[in-house]
Amino acid sequence: MRSALCAILLLTGLLACGGKDDDGDERMSPGQNCQACHNFPMAGTVYATASADSGAGLAGVTVEITDANQTVHTYTTNAVGTFLARTAVPLPLQKAAVIRNGQRVEMGGAPAGDCNRCHTLPAAGGAAGRIHTP
Repeated sequence: MRSALCAILLLTGLLACGGKDDDGDERMSPGQNCQACHNFPMAGTVYATASADSGAGLAGVTVEITDANQTVHTYTTNAVGTFLARTAVPLPLQKAAVIRNGQRVEMGGAPAGDCNRCHTLPAAGGAAGRIHTP
């Protein structure tokens, strides 16, 4: 009985996160809070507008994150618009910028690296909607 319950809970968790295991597939569930299922130190999804649908992430966008030590980390979004850090990023985040076609959108800091937790629809935690390009 206990093993059946564990199997059900595991399957439920996998389905909530796109139906895949934690095999490093960063293309799953764009717009969702990656840290709800994964241990990425920081992750998020970039969209064309602050009110874009969750499946409309943009590939090839540059994201610059300035950490608590004033170190700038640079990421590029993948095919579904997701960027992620695989190594620790000192918190709190001081600022961020999204860069596309030479234009920048500057954003303030954040206490944690689970970007899509607040940059969602509806927005939460003081965010102004999705992380978006100029």
